[in-house]
Amino acid sequence: MKNILKKIIGMGMSGVIALSTVFVVASIPTTVSAHGERSQEPFLRMRTVQWYDVTWSKATVAVNEQVVVKGKFRIAPDWPASAAKPDVAFLNISTPGPVFVRKKTLINGVSATNSMGLKLGQDYEWEVHLKARHPGRWHIHSMLNVKDAGPIVGPGKYIEVTGDYADFKNEVTTLTGETVDLEHYGIKQAVMWHSLWAVIGVAWLLYWLAKPIFFARYPVAMSEDGDSLITPTDKKVTAGFLVVALGLTFYGYMKAEADYPITLPLQAAMANVDPLPQSEEQVKIKTETATYRVPGRAMKATITITNNTGQAIKLGEFNTATVRFINPNVGIMDETAKGYPDYLLAQEGLTVENDRSIGPGETTTLSFIAQDAAWETERISSLIYDPDSHFGGLLFFYGADGTRYISNIHGSLIPKFI
Repeated sequence: MKNILKKIIGMGMSGVIALSTVFVVASIPTTVSAHGERSQEPFLRMRTVQWYDVTWSKATVAVNEQVVVKGKFRIAPDWPASAAKPDVAFLNISTPGPVFVRKKTLINGVSATNSMGLKLGQDYEWEVHLKARHPGRWHIHSMLNVKDAGPIVGPGKYIEVTGDYADFKNEVTTLTGETVDLEHYGIKQAVMWHSLWAVIGVAWLLYWLAKPIFFARYPVAMSEDGDSLITPTDKKVTAGFLVVALGLTFYGYMKAEADYPITLPLQAAMANVDPLPQSEEQVKIKTETATYRVPGRAMKATITITNNTGQAIKLGEFNTATVRFINPNVGIMDETAKGYPDYLLAQEGLTVENDRSIGPGETTTLSFIAQDAAWETERISSLIYDPDSHFGGLLFFYGADGTRYISNIHGSLIPKFI
């Protein structure tokens, strides 16, 4: 150990810095786990945005190819009072860095490049087109950013990107008809201007660092005679730096005006998007009781159902916090479940007591149990420790002809520890 210390000391300051850099780089993990959404409060994930019918068009794409992520979401009518309402919201995609480029975003067929206001209890259909940029295995989430409430993350899935980043191109045609590659557009000018200002900044620092900074000047400053520390030469140098800075700023402005005479400012207007046409909820739900049994990782709910659909129906799915609990007696009735992330799909997670068809016009009481390890792995069960232990979600009923009916469910969740 002594010999090692002697060698480190003998290396000098530059050697120590180099060695420290090696240790820092070596400590960086080579793999990064996903699922950061699990740290989000469960009441936000259960009672704000209900994501459903989410699909990813491809599981593997090459650099420059596109993948389409689309689906629907319902803005929960039981939006928590402690979270800001979605009066200003922006549909986004959560990725581990700029590994994709977003080419198009639509909500109900309307371009969603701007923020918009969303209405409680209403449904919206969305799709995002992503162009693969960096090779790797990336976790892709839908995400709705709500002003003052933060991001509300939807289900995520791994997408494999193959190929070489050097082949990536992001070409667009400007309003003036010019075709440019945004991946490299303006890089030379940015490097030139940053380098120029860095040189000026370093020169300014070196001028003052060349003077005695601390010990010689401190007593003078404390004696209230600090103005004497600024010499006539200092004032001239400062004036010179000011003239250079203002001159470069003016030159840069005039050059940009000459090179790019047609420009548009960043757009900050709100988009207006009408929700999907929605008829009155045909399956009425009233939550009577709801409990969560901690040892069994299971939620049991008793509800009163009124069937106004005109045909017999059965409960097929309970969807909450992007986790889908499926009733195997009804079966997975839609194609979206086939490509859904396994860790969010409880294929036999929903058990309906006295599982039978509910006739048209019938009002009955029904109990179901949603049980799966996802309550713990997705950290939804921590809801019972929140001051507002109120759950929310969607119930999917299916008619004999395969028609799906979606109803909201919410209520207080009481924990049971035995």
